[in-house]
Amino acid sequence: MPSNPPKTRPDPYGYRALLAVALPLAATVGCFSITLFTDRTLLMWYGPTSAAASVAAGNLYWAVVCIPVTAMGFLTPLVAMAMGNKRRRGAMIGRVWALVWQCLWLTLLFIPLLALIGWGAPAIFAAFGHPDDLARQESRYFRTLLLVAPASMLEAGLTAFFVGRRVTRPILRANIASAVLNVLLDYWFIFGGVGLPAMGVFGAALATAVAMWCKVAIFAVLLLRLQSFGRHRPQAWRPNLKLIREIIVPGSALGIQQLVRSSLFSFILLVIGAASVQGLAATSAALSLYQLLSIPAIGLATAVTVLTGQAYASAGFAPALQVIRRSANVGAAVAFGLAAALWTFPDALLQIPLGGLPAEQRQSLQPLAAQLLAYAAVYGIVDISSLVLGAAIKGIGKTFIVLFATALPGSISVVVGWIFAPDDASAVTYWWTVLILWAACQTAIISLGIARAARKSQRIAGSGS
Repeated sequence: MPSNPPKTRPDPYGYRALLAVALPLAATVGCFSITLFTDRTLLMWYGPTSAAASVAAGNLYWAVVCIPVTAMGFLTPLVAMAMGNKRRRGAMIGRVWALVWQCLWLTLLFIPLLALIGWGAPAIFAAFGHPDDLARQESRYFRTLLLVAPASMLEAGLTAFFVGRRVTRPILRANIASAVLNVLLDYWFIFGGVGLPAMGVFGAALATAVAMWCKVAIFAVLLLRLQSFGRHRPQAWRPNLKLIREIIVPGSALGIQQLVRSSLFSFILLVIGAASVQGLAATSAALSLYQLLSIPAIGLATAVTVLTGQAYASAGFAPALQVIRRSANVGAAVAFGLAAALWTFPDALLQIPLGGLPAEQRQSLQPLAAQLLAYAAVYGIVDISSLVLGAAIKGIGKTFIVLFATALPGSISVVVGWIFAPDDASAVTYWWTVLILWAACQTAIISLGIARAARKSQRIAGSGS
């Protein structure tokens, strides 16, 4: 009788494994993007000035909180590398729980600073010379969003516990529940009804805060139900300066990278708003669509970090490089698919963010917003490339190259762009061009960093043989 061929085990770092982690995470990120998209779309229907305020203030909010939130997110590669060490996996579970506990202590430390920043918010928007109504709405939206910051820090750490272990289903369920709650509260709080007055931008930010804290509560319940929580709590709960340094030092490099990126990005949006409120509203519509359609890329990037970190901890740089190559192929497919959609169907896509406006306002915004979607298509190709490659190099713990690739070309782009910037309505497309050039330079530098790491690994392997 013919013998049955032995079953081949699936490649733990192949395309199937990559997509198995990326797809649930893409759906998870999609819940957040739908939340953000709903905020901006309903605010556009409430009034273009409110939508413009949410873009500028929302980006400034992220510029303020990105260091602590991104630092907490660095738990993802730390947990992935711990779980990738199969020979000591039992001991590594205790380390993972200790890392999660440090997120709580770090979050408590940042709360007084967030309160101080909220107190000084009105002066920030007034300094850019925005119209009084726009500056007032920006300030209120920003202050209310600061209530979300501690929840975002906790969420980043709690999410890392699951993602680093390739357990994505609980995260997906919690995000779906949070997104549904946010969408329902958005409409109620923004437009009013059932005993509530219309609250506009304040209502949108308040809905986000309530939904985010509910999501943190869900994660906390899920963790408390795990048997390993009680088993490791007596040793893991204490503040641990060594573990805090492991989170903060490389995590802060990524946080500073996000700070530089978000600050420069916010500066560009504030300059666009100063040149043209209508241009900022059209930018809001284009960015909302881009962020909605780039959901798969963000989920892919998180999966790349996890698989690269586990491959690197398990067998060194060679399998990690295979993950990077496969990720680049998938990322290219996602980027060009997104670009084709934005380039081919701009008017149809814009019916989503602009469909609720009066006909006169929609007709005044649609031509510029459609033009900006063409810029967004090109921007998406280089932005997604840098996102995926940056996630890969983050997975092996090399975070400085991501900071360097963002800060150097970003600073040069903004400074040179400011020197030659027009002061009329053409400033909108001018600054979108600056964004594209910045993202392209960032992609090139990260690619060179990965190539350099690969050559160094080959030299070490050759000298050891």
